[in-house]
Amino acid sequence: MSTSTQTLLASVQNQIGTDEIQKGFNLLGLKVSESELNELQHGNAISLESRKLSEIGSVLILAEALSSLHSVKNITFQDLPKVVTESLNCSGIPVHRWNDDILGKCYLLLTLLEGKPAFKISLQN
Repeated sequence: MSTSTQTLLASVQNQIGTDEIQKGFNLLGLKVSESELNELQHGNAISLESRKLSEIGSVLILAEALSSLHSVKNITFQDLPKVVTESLNCSGIPVHRWNDDILGKCYLLLTLLEGKPAFKISLQN
């Protein structure tokens, strides 16, 4: 994540709507805890490494389907860290996008973090 994105996230931590983040996870059928939502709001990624394989498999299938709605198609697992959407400064496939009056476009991205599937929030002003 770029320094400017981290700075922006830090300055508006609690303004990123947990309702929108939760909506993205609901689209994937994935339950996230309050602490995981808090991590995302503070600009951190959350890893899926402690999840069941069946959860991760479902997430990957649904993420590919949802990403095609955002112009990202035919992704392989090895491509995941290389995919950059629109003018975002970070890699991953968008599984949910929403507009915020202050932050601009916000994305919930599925990415790899140290070779493990993870989610993070990215902003595009």
